Amino acid sequence: MSSKTNPATEGKTVTLKPATPKVDTIPAKAQVAAPTPKVVGTATALDAGEPIKKPEFIDRAVARSGVKKKDAKPAIEAAMAELADILLAGGELILPPMGKLKSIKSKDLGEGAQMLTLKLRTMKDGAGQGAGPNTSKTGVADDDEDG
Repeated sequence: MSSKTNPATEGKTVTLKPATPKVDTIPAKAQVAAPTPKVVGTATALDAGEPIKKPEFIDRAVARSGVKKKDAKPAIEAAMAELADILLAGGELILPPMGKLKSIKSKDLGEGAQMLTLKLRTMKDGAGQGAGPNTSKTGVADDDEDG
């Protein structure tokens, strides 16, 4: 192969400029400031009252509902068994007006017993309670409601 030289540049030093690619620059978006954390209150220790045992719990629920104890007891016991099964399985419960309850940790204590660490996030005041008594919609018509 023969190399051809340009007579005008023969014997002269040629300096080349590096090629800069043309890049369309997009203006930087305005920096979005992170929201300032809101301190809602510190954790407070509650006074430990007397524990409520199952018979007293059932009596209190019966008094609040106005249902006969013989009718309410099987339903309350079934509900408590279902709550336990869901929490033992690591499930999460959303139960207005109580709040959101979930199992955080589980430790086997042997002989079928387990220790659960639960987290309860309470509802905002009035959330899930409706405007007054019997205002929640359950999908079942009351006796005095027309279909």
